[in-house]
Amino acid sequence: IGHAAGVARYVNLCVVWGPSFQDRPGFEWARGLLAAPAAQEWLTVHQLVRRSYAELRQRPDARIDPGKLAEVDEHLLDQFGSLGRAGAMLEGEPKALPRAACDLEAAELRVLGSESMQRYRLEAGEWQRGPGTALAPLRIALTAPAPALISVLSPQRGHGAATQLQVRLRAHVTCDADHHPGIEFAGTQGLWEWHGHETRAVSWPVASLAQPVPAAGPGTAIAEETSPDIYRLDLLACGLRDEGDALGSVRLQVWAWPSTQWWIEVQRKIQPSQQLLPAKPSEIARGSTRCRIEADGASQDASGLEAGFAQGLDGACAQALRLLTSEWGKLAGLEQAVLEGALGVLVGRAALSWGWHYASQGMGERALMRVLGQIEMQACRVDLQLRGDLEVDGASARVCVKLAGEVPLQHELNRASDDSPLLETVLLLTARVALPVEVEFVPLAGTSGRVLQAAGRPGGALVGEVGLRPRTSGGSGWEWFARLRLEPVTLSVSCSDPFDGESVRTLALLPALTLVDWSLG
Repeated sequence: IGHAAGVARYVNLCVVWGPSFQDRPGFEWARGLLAAPAAQEWLTVHQLVRRSYAELRQRPDARIDPGKLAEVDEHLLDQFGSLGRAGAMLEGEPKALPRAACDLEAAELRVLGSESMQRYRLEAGEWQRGPGTALAPLRIALTAPAPALISVLSPQRGHGAATQLQVRLRAHVTCDADHHPGIEFAGTQGLWEWHGHETRAVSWPVASLAQPVPAAGPGTAIAEETSPDIYRLDLLACGLRDEGDALGSVRLQVWAWPSTQWWIEVQRKIQPSQQLLPAKPSEIARGSTRCRIEADGASQDASGLEAGFAQGLDGACAQALRLLTSEWGKLAGLEQAVLEGALGVLVGRAALSWGWHYASQGMGERALMRVLGQIEMQACRVDLQLRGDLEVDGASARVCVKLAGEVPLQHELNRASDDSPLLETVLLLTARVALPVEVEFVPLAGTSGRVLQAAGRPGGALVGEVGLRPRTSGGSGWEWFARLRLEPVTLSVSCSDPFDGESVRTLALLPALTLVDWSLG
């Protein structure tokens, strides 16, 4: 007991019952009360005094009148109540200490209209949008402790009617029916208060913060964990009962997240095989991209998302082909150079939905970023041939460098609980590319009599990573990305001469090249 008034009241009971009365036989009730945690100090002292009244009334031989004890106890509260706790600074205007029993029996919190919130579903390969299940109310009582925070999903300011939070309080006993119980709700809107009978059932709007659109446009940042607006909710009572534990005042944080549910669809096709050499690089054709974006069922501007793929990614692939064209044409001794084929990255269809949802414990725990999706793509589809006639030391051969293959990127996503962390989920959505280079080498007859032929397996491969990853441009969420590079393409060849014999050398057909380094956002 550290509060001056508590110390004075306890010392007064020692005058009534004797020093250290709680340690004597017959005072087990006092020993049990004093075993309570220090945080319940004022409740403990209050119940010691109330029990002493009852004990004195039951003892006809009591030397102290119960009414006199009550009178002195009130006097001690008046004299010592403003002194505060030992070791703590005195308050300029100390709050009055509660004197009469006043406590909450229970509190019930509800989010009104939660069942009407629409969300996207993927059923039998078809996307549908429909209402969710009703959210169970949250009850707070002695047997049901208050959670660390309350989650509310609500439209952003200016994007529809805010979600209503309802609180219903039931008093166990009250010191002043016009004052307690009480509710205070503080946040960006200011301070709202309700007292007494108003707290039987009261509801009010809770709005979420306005969320900025990604710089590249809607839908370019996936599963972005936007910031909540944070409010303070106080359920007020004195926290005193004459017997038993007290619930007391409850302070909660209310975190309001935006309820917007997003859906995007991306469909991409690769351009058919084309001849790139000796055609002009500017004539390289690109694939086709079609994108759709919805937010809560309303169509959004998809130009940013579409441009990110059509101009950004396809433009990077076209530039990669121009680079290959240039490097192949630089190979010493190469004539009649030809490059033909196609290169496609993230080809196919992907549809994703995401948004904040209530977790398994409902409004009594942090909201969850739910991600649902179906990705049926080829991370990389390549079919390229670089051909030409190569002369080395007076010997000729027809060479063809082939780069071909497909790397699938196919996933079903259904992240609906914290059992699968968001970071671990996105790490599974990356495909690793490792396509080896093949080289065909056909000797050509010449007047010198020398023969040029392959003397080993070629070196070189197309390697990289393609898919989704955590955003690297700042902020949370995921981004599409592609990184492809060509490892040096080399080939050992032997040149046989009728007079000089055979010599072996290694040809560098193509150098190490960074072909694609692209991300959306």
